[in-house]
Amino acid sequence: MNKIIETYNNEVDVLSRLHKEEGGGKVRSKSGLAFENFIGGVCDVNNLVSKHNDYKKSEIIDGEQIDNLQVDKHIYRDNVMVKAIESKTYLDACYLKRAVEDFIDLHNSPDVPDNVEYAIVAGQKCIAEKSLKFESAKFKRSTGKDLKLFVLNQHKIRNPKKAIYMEMYRNDFNLDMNEVNKFVEWLQK
Repeated sequence: MNKIIETYNNEVDVLSRLHKEEGGGKVRSKSGLAFENFIGGVCDVNNLVSKHNDYKKSEIIDGEQIDNLQVDKHIYRDNVMVKAIESKTYLDACYLKRAVEDFIDLHNSPDVPDNVEYAIVAGQKCIAEKSLKFESAKFKRSTGKDLKLFVLNQHKIRNPKKAIYMEMYRNDFNLDMNEVNKFVEWLQK
């Protein structure tokens, strides 16, 4: 686990230089990858397989179908999908709403086992508690399942003046090991 945390820290440390050299678009992509890579690393040491671009299909009653459903990570144990995870550096209302819609579509897919669990992993959140409760309730009403949220950074609430690429605020993005341990326990069950 120490190696995974070290890799995450190194990826976050690079963001300040990257922002100076290449601008914000590259930083957004790389900051998101820091969390996706973290999830993948945690899966690797727990004998789970983390897949990206693992497309599933969904069909509506009248025959309309799409076959490109996915979220950031589909987690497999013994070749069976067991978890679906959306990952965000900063979780805001529009990302949450989109994640819930994608999770509901996955839940209804004939390609996804009924017992799959769903979670959002974020570095920080910037969302009203009322919105979080509403979207979680909508997910529960549609699926009968609870939506898990793991906010992995020590500073849980996003301050837009303290972006992940700003070197002087680097400590805001250190991992909260209690939350990391809760995430690992959830993955293992």
